[in-house]
Amino acid sequence: MIWKIKKELLEGVCELAKETYPNEFVSALRAKEGLIYELVLIPGTQSSDRSAVFRIGMLPPDREIVGTVHSHPLPDPRPSGEDFFLFEKYGGVHIIVAYPYDMGSWRSYDSAGEEVKLEVMD
Repeated sequence: MIWKIKKELLEGVCELAKETYPNEFVSALRAKEGLIYELVLIPGTQSSDRSAVFRIGMLPPDREIVGTVHSHPLPDPRPSGEDFFLFEKYGGVHIIVAYPYDMGSWRSYDSAGEEVKLEVMD
């Protein structure tokens, strides 16, 4: 499947990452027919400059939730060991946005941690 995301949503993710810096942020992604259109903020999420953690059990029972997005405070959007664990546990598409949190500093991955194409839609 080729995933797509609304451009204004991805821009919003970059802004959230900037506002949260130096801490990480994490959110779930909601999609319909392969188009990611909304963030799902999860109650009880905790973040620091080393990680952002949420309880999967706090996610709503929603079949449109397809993965996660989170930030890295360093200029490296590659997944960490903890990221691979999250990817395996939840969802089929994951976005990491790294410092400086612009439209060129993010990557998307599948549940195995392999980079996947994410088409940005106007």
